[in-house]
Amino acid sequence: MKVSKSAKAFRLLIAGAFAASVTVLPISGGFAAGETLGAKCTNEGESTGTFSTSLVCAKNSAGRLVWTKVKLSASNLKPRAALRAPRGSIEFWHWRAEDKAVFDQIISDFEDLNPGAKVTQVISNSSDYTATALQKARTNKKAALFTTFRGSQFNQAATAGFYTDLTNEQFTKRNVIKSMMGAGQYEGKQLGIPLQSLFNDPIYNIEIFKKEGWKLPKKFSEWISYCKTAKAAGYTPMAWMGAFRPQAGQIINSALMNTASTDAKLTEQILAIDSGKDAITVKWFKDMAEKYADLRDAGCFPDNPKGVTEAAGNTLFATGKSPILPTGSFSMGGIIKLEPKMSGNMGITGMNWTEDVNARYTGITNNTFILGVNKNAGRTEQKIARAFLSYLLTGPVATLYANGTKQHVTVLDVSYTDENLRNTASIMSERLVLAPRFIFLNQGVRDILEDALIAIVGGESVDKALTDGAALIKQKLG
Repeated sequence: MKVSKSAKAFRLLIAGAFAASVTVLPISGGFAAGETLGAKCTNEGESTGTFSTSLVCAKNSAGRLVWTKVKLSASNLKPRAALRAPRGSIEFWHWRAEDKAVFDQIISDFEDLNPGAKVTQVISNSSDYTATALQKARTNKKAALFTTFRGSQFNQAATAGFYTDLTNEQFTKRNVIKSMMGAGQYEGKQLGIPLQSLFNDPIYNIEIFKKEGWKLPKKFSEWISYCKTAKAAGYTPMAWMGAFRPQAGQIINSALMNTASTDAKLTEQILAIDSGKDAITVKWFKDMAEKYADLRDAGCFPDNPKGVTEAAGNTLFATGKSPILPTGSFSMGGIIKLEPKMSGNMGITGMNWTEDVNARYTGITNNTFILGVNKNAGRTEQKIARAFLSYLLTGPVATLYANGTKQHVTVLDVSYTDENLRNTASIMSERLVLAPRFIFLNQGVRDILEDALIAIVGGESVDKALTDGAALIKQKLG
């Protein structure tokens, strides 16, 4: 079966990405000529996607490169159909208001297939969800399905006994990509299922970059040059939103990714701050913070950066006043709602904070929006939650969710037809690290150090911001 040139090119792009991150993105449609099980292939690691029928170019026992079936799930079995739900009602707690309409459609279809079963969304913004909503859900017997962020929030829910163990569920073993499930694992158990495969990297306006003749920056000095050039041309170089910590802090992932020579060292130095062993005045962190000041001094951020809300930042980007939104792929759906003409006009790029174009990592990936079944919900409610979760993890439903919300997902047999998901597939050619921001497990510590970096962007000296922040962290940790 023939496929388009763009689809074939996309597969070739994945060949390089597979080696860099051991993660693939699917294409829609059939395989190109010659891509048949056992046939000769030439590019090791090249993959036809994340379908249960996908093939990967790999060496066989004789050492020859042939098309081989790729095992992406924890099982060799085909994905299973959704469970049936009993009569009754549950609440689905999450923070993504921008997904409400798509979830409404999915829920309506689920209820039609399961007469008498009802699912109601309970949505908070991300800050309120972290601060109060999740604890309210924990003791609510109707709040049978809930979500957590990767990192501290998931860890807190796991240690608090919030989750029902999903390790042995057939949809866990057969419907999701095993390599993307680590964020939902705790003490050897699969407590949650990450639904989204995100890329916490800057989104850029393709049309503006083309019109201005700009090239995407590949090292830190080029980011500084870009900011100065864009500022001189009348743009706000980055639509950074200092008034909303959850999004303002996204670029810390890029800032952190090459601060250590190994992943183990990166984790070690982050956890040393997280536990209070090291202060944020430690040399490696201060060196990183100095680069926030460099970006500030180059005019990268909006005027009055600490006063820019999430809505204001999104508007700067959606209206073309800012060529870059330094958040991630998860922002695309909201941008298109603000300005439909932005559909198809968004690309994605890694943000390298070093001068080495061959640095260990050049981009960020993350698996999050972790779905879990509330252990404290009623028995019937848990059965409905399992059934709805299994429904979300079927290929057709996950396809609807992915294309409707502009999110890459962790589910097998998903076809990405949305042009924005296609345009951002280029990030897979980067060397990707799992978002280091979420190595911090103490949310209070992370909030304070992110506030210190926000203060630097707002004009404070690096020494004052870090010294004040270190004192607050010491007080927080007792």
